[in-house]
Amino acid sequence: MSDFEFGTISRSKDSTIFEKGFFLWIWYADKIPPHIGCSVNGRYYSLKVNGKDEGLLTSKVVSVIENKKIPCVFVQLKKDFSPSEIHAVFSNYQLAESTKNTCLTPITELFQCSDSVFQLSELLKYLKVIGEIETVFGLNLTEDYRNLPNYTQDDIKSRLLKLENVKSGKHTPSIG
Repeated sequence: MSDFEFGTISRSKDSTIFEKGFFLWIWYADKIPPHIGCSVNGRYYSLKVNGKDEGLLTSKVVSVIENKKIPCVFVQLKKDFSPSEIHAVFSNYQLAESTKNTCLTPITELFQCSDSVFQLSELLKYLKVIGEIETVFGLNLTEDYRNLPNYTQDDIKSRLLKLENVKSGKHTPSIG
């Protein structure tokens, strides 16, 4: 169970839908925590531990999702940002860091709710309350998928720290 239930999730493989409008991308939607990115008018943006994606063609990003069969949810919003607005916000960050910011940070900055929203479920609730959610669809999801798994701020920090350690070579393999 989760703090946020999507309800109806359309299944679509038409990557041309990303060519117009603003979308939240929820990668590994069944994992704790998922990864979040966004796109506007066919260009994808994401803040990651190893850097950021800026202005990638959404068609190429969808190909990666399909080839790797990554469970993803896409939330189309009524709000439409310009590519320059997205670029301006993402230019404030170099990468996600366990002690500073997450993949969600630039997105909450876009919606001017970074002081009150710290997790994806909080952002989705906020967007639902203000009537911003247009439609939700997914790729590579199980038929019964309806909601995000529950997770905490500590889960987010722990995941970022683990990724930072792998990146820096401090990764120790699990035993067993």
